[in-house]
Amino acid sequence: MGTVLVGAFVPAQAAEPPSAPPAGADRAAVGPGAETAAVAPNGGAGAAAPGGEGAAAPRVRVLEEAPPAPERTPRPAAAEWDAAEPVELARDRSGAACKARMRREWLRIDCKGPSLAVVRTLGASAGEEWFRLDQQPNDELASSVSVVFPVRLGDRRVMEIISVSFEYRGETGMTTSFVISEQWLNGDAGPLVSVL
Repeated sequence: MGTVLVGAFVPAQAAEPPSAPPAGADRAAVGPGAETAAVAPNGGAGAAAPGGEGAAAPRVRVLEEAPPAPERTPRPAAAEWDAAEPVELARDRSGAACKARMRREWLRIDCKGPSLAVVRTLGASAGEEWFRLDQQPNDELASSVSVVFPVRLGDRRVMEIISVSFEYRGETGMTTSFVISEQWLNGDAGPLVSVL
């Protein structure tokens, strides 16, 4: 499997460097009230388990209501994402194309789509974004993208994921597949992260 990196628009690294999490990083870095603030993905309070025993379905952490702790940690190594917690974003208009996971204060959004070609930052108050476009063998363009960035108080950023469109008579164009935005302003209860 090949990897295409976009370095002309944003800082990118060929591989995630191994980093040891700081002391206590194995515990969940969740803000106060995270266990009570989370809701089921459908917005309900949890569904009854099959068989009618009344047990609640697993809940997904709502990032806006249960923000990460203020601790600043290094970007997680690749293996750390295996134990990352799924999170629900403020808005997700991608359907099932994108999934979000969190490790400490670091958010990873993985999206799938045809002919992905470019990831660029349109604006950011802080850096540290990391991108990776993955293409399958014998494919000219990528079919999935991973975007990793920290979610910290005071952050604002917008990132665009662009795909190549194939037009009439072999002409090509560029189209926006996804826009990821994140902001956590002073006074906000938690971050607003959207995939549009």
